[in-house]
Amino acid sequence: MLKTSFTYTDMSLPIFVINMKNSVERWQKTYNRLQTLGLECQRFEATVGKSLDETETSNWYDPTANLKKHHRNMTPGEIGCYVSHMRIWQHMAAHNITAAIVLEDDLIIEDHLKETIEQVGELESWDMIKLSDNRANPFIESASLSKSLTLGSYLKVPNGTQGYAVSLSGAKKLLQRKPFFRPVDVDIQFHSEVELNLVGIKPYPISEDLSFESEIANSNSGTHSNQSTFLRNLKHRFAMYLQRKHASGDIKRIIKS
Repeated sequence: MLKTSFTYTDMSLPIFVINMKNSVERWQKTYNRLQTLGLECQRFEATVGKSLDETETSNWYDPTANLKKHHRNMTPGEIGCYVSHMRIWQHMAAHNITAAIVLEDDLIIEDHLKETIEQVGELESWDMIKLSDNRANPFIESASLSKSLTLGSYLKVPNGTQGYAVSLSGAKKLLQRKPFFRPVDVDIQFHSEVELNLVGIKPYPISEDLSFESEIANSNSGTHSNQSTFLRNLKHRFAMYLQRKHASGDIKRIIKS
């Protein structure tokens, strides 16, 4: 098992911010906010799904598997979103980056983000740590990291990919899913398929800034795909039901003794 413990004296934990080429205001707002917290970040240009040609799309996305295993067709915006995250995981694997923070750019960033990142550095043997959740999913097991922060695992993994930490071992596990067939946040919820050791840290330092329009919605003309059937929906719901019988992570392995 890869040990994902690191020190921050050399700022060895990069923060990647996924940002559309023309979304200058979003990037500047996120960059400025992180700077005020004493955190450096790197812009990672987002992939625009509708700009991918047929050959490029087929390299990333498997529509046959989607038809069999997901309840609706993926849209160009969802494909582009997944590709953006997967390219970061590929970058980590190619450059042997031990761990990183991945942020989208439509965020509200709380003051304790820096403390949370520092606590991440005290943990080991984890694959992904969720830093946001817009539905307040409960922990099923938890342990205190500090007076103010709590680590925990889930049965119902939060959706959304606004903010998370990912280790090199986690990135490599997630890359096994190329070509993908579900949206990235749904794939993360199916953590047991790739044996992802996934936990969260509360209170979450990241939340979605609803004052910005969703870039995925914009890419999809404001809608998700409705190309589905009763049977596809039923199969998906049953698969998710089975998945939620598995704890998302083992916190005893993650917290140093």
